[in-house]
Amino acid sequence: MKKTDVIKSIIETGSEISGGIGSALLSAVIPGTTGIIVGGAAAPILTKIFTDIGTEIQNRFLSSREVMRTGAAYTFAIDRIRQNENEGHTLRDDDFFEPIDNNRPASEELLEAIILSAQRESEELKLKFLGNLYANICFHPEINRAHANQIIKNSNTLSFQQFCILQLFYEKLQDTRALKVPKLRADGNWEIKVIDIISETRELQQKGLISIDSRMNESDLSSPIPLAKVNITSVGKTFCELLSLNQIDNGILSKLNDVTEIKY
Repeated sequence: MKKTDVIKSIIETGSEISGGIGSALLSAVIPGTTGIIVGGAAAPILTKIFTDIGTEIQNRFLSSREVMRTGAAYTFAIDRIRQNENEGHTLRDDDFFEPIDNNRPASEELLEAIILSAQRESEELKLKFLGNLYANICFHPEINRAHANQIIKNSNTLSFQQFCILQLFYEKLQDTRALKVPKLRADGNWEIKVIDIISETRELQQKGLISIDSRMNESDLSSPIPLAKVNITSVGKTFCELLSLNQIDNGILSKLNDVTEIKY
């Protein structure tokens, strides 16, 4: 199968989930003989990676839904790479795309890890952000192989709701910086009270993505969490940025914020 045929086939398999994004890629990217994924010097490198991993995907025995999930994550990754290039970002120029000590390049290993994650992911709202993660790593040389694998591991174990919680804390931080002095609720009852959100927030704390004031009594981990005691960590900020969680639908974030009031 030709390179363009492999890439086109994988994008088509994920179109039920990726929707218009896949259709746009098929019409805008596939027909060209060069720049199959992106333009410029990056085209041959990325085309080879996506072709090789795409061929592996097609040779695996997957259920029909797994085929759709892997195709969608693959599509979202390509789309985010194109966005990054259009925004003027430069593909990393370290050894990310090169084999080292007879090991395959980190770029191939990590794309396979993302595709395997997508295959097993029942929360399909996460697929876009798994694709974003791979694409953004391709433009961030400060994220080495080990760090990237850790972020992928965290993305696998977190729920989509936790993605949303984390993004709200990220946006809260940005708003607080802009306002200089954070607003406070007049009734003083500004805290997370919903039990599943408490649990998921505690898990984010355990993974080092947010911090909760250690002076709090943690003997009862189901007790409400005063939001004045919670902050996103630098690890959490990096997670939000690499997955481009700012692309989460604003309506979804607003509904969650109505319950948590993380952003005030």
